[in-house]
Amino acid sequence: MLERGGNFNYAAPPFLHRAFLMLYAKRNCPPADRAPSGRLRPSRILSAILLVGAVLATTGAGAEIIKKEDMLRGITITRPQCDATPQTLWLNVDGRDFCVRYYLSTAGGEGPRPIVFLDGDQNVKLDGKTWSWKDTSEANDVDTDDLMGKADRFSKVAKTTAIFVGRIGLGGSSGNHTARHTLLELHLMNAVLDVLKQRHGFEGFHLAGQSGGSKVSGGLLGLRRDIACAALGSGPLATQNVKNSDPGRSFYDASQNVSLMAKDHLLRPFVISDKTDKKVPVAQQTGFVDKMRAAGRKVPQLFVEATDDDHHGVQRYTELVAGGCILGKSDEEIARAVSIMVKRSAEYNEMRRKEAGAKDSILAAARQSAPDPSVAAAGKK
Repeated sequence: MLERGGNFNYAAPPFLHRAFLMLYAKRNCPPADRAPSGRLRPSRILSAILLVGAVLATTGAGAEIIKKEDMLRGITITRPQCDATPQTLWLNVDGRDFCVRYYLSTAGGEGPRPIVFLDGDQNVKLDGKTWSWKDTSEANDVDTDDLMGKADRFSKVAKTTAIFVGRIGLGGSSGNHTARHTLLELHLMNAVLDVLKQRHGFEGFHLAGQSGGSKVSGGLLGLRRDIACAALGSGPLATQNVKNSDPGRSFYDASQNVSLMAKDHLLRPFVISDKTDKKVPVAQQTGFVDKMRAAGRKVPQLFVEATDDDHHGVQRYTELVAGGCILGKSDEEIARAVSIMVKRSAEYNEMRRKEAGAKDSILAAARQSAPDPSVAAAGKK
């Protein structure tokens, strides 16, 4: 897994970015919205114009730093502020107003069914009794250029439109991140897809998620019938429902609607897991797969090796799987591509282990050769 914890502060080894771009390069059929000549079909011209306008609006805006302090206390955005910010949606969900920010990229291509990526949680621990943060030591500022970069990478590997959507209280979206994993967040993201679909004339979506973003994506699969490819990485997908009169404090089980998902012939889901994940037990991922298979639906679960200390951040694998699915690759082709990346990640991890071991040996030798301060002090007397 390639990003640490909450997915904001880990730089993946450069070879992994090159690897997935190479694996699907030059061997792909034209996307479904293009004619054999490679030109956009006439029916897609209007959508293309709308998308170009949206991208130009984002390009014209400078990068912003979203402060961790703002995220921790909850982000409030007024309607005029929201309207003045490019690529935002003003929504009223469960009786509350939200300004949701999204980052749309056509760096690798464009199409009528974009890949929507939902990132993981911020690295903060919540006290479920007081609904306040109990450990914020690993919270991080966020650069909006990094969020746009994630959309760019998905667009390049999938060769279509990609959208990074800021979850509740994250990525420039308003709200309080204490409502992560709740029905309020699920309802909000569902409304976001509805409005994006209407605004840009999309036919539907592909979904990709990391950790908490995978939980939201899994929940959306149970609500919508317009999702095609879905790549769910390191997500708490099979958990317990916790009901509360406040939807912002009601937790849902993303696997509760597997009977509906299993009957959805458009949907093609994948689950990406590291068996040694320290953040989300792999049982919460396998449980979702088992339920889908029991309902009669084949769901590939791809076991990978992450490169972060928690073995949790699998975004680069998710990019690879989502791209392969969108480009029409078979399960076997996707699995082979993933296995190449797993091998390279394992080699990288082994190199780090050897470097760490060598460093420890050098430090131990230095300590042994250093003079004892008490002996030196006695010699001066």
